[in-house]
Amino acid sequence: MELVVDANILVSALLKEGTTRELMFNTDLILYTSEFIVEEFFEHIDKLAQKACLSKKVFQGQAEQLIIESKLRIISKKEVKLFIKKAEQISPDSDDILYFATALKFNCGIWSNDKELKKQKHIKIYSTSDLLKLL
Repeated sequence: MELVVDANILVSALLKEGTTRELMFNTDLILYTSEFIVEEFFEHIDKLAQKACLSKKVFQGQAEQLIIESKLRIISKKEVKLFIKKAEQISPDSDDILYFATALKFNCGIWSNDKELKKQKHIKIYSTSDLLKLL
């Protein structure tokens, strides 16, 4: 199953061991995300490291390891350029346009626990609990 991972999923996987992190490594999942998520993550790395009770350096290393080992595919804005207009029309939140554009490009769903995203009917949104039931 192919899915676009949004920021709340990645942060959850980084902050604590558990179901979300395990799903990130599930071999039945092919995971994509926008390069925007990586940029945003590093903008907030100090706060996230503090929440995880780790130094910035250790937390950053763990984040990089998670991204690499989970084989999370980072998709550039350039790669989804043709899908931006459609994504703007269907995304309930302008902050999520690149996730929707990526989902449109790969014709897949989005893994997010953001209930707002389920308000549209074009892209299937899977919560972590939805994925657990499917897998």
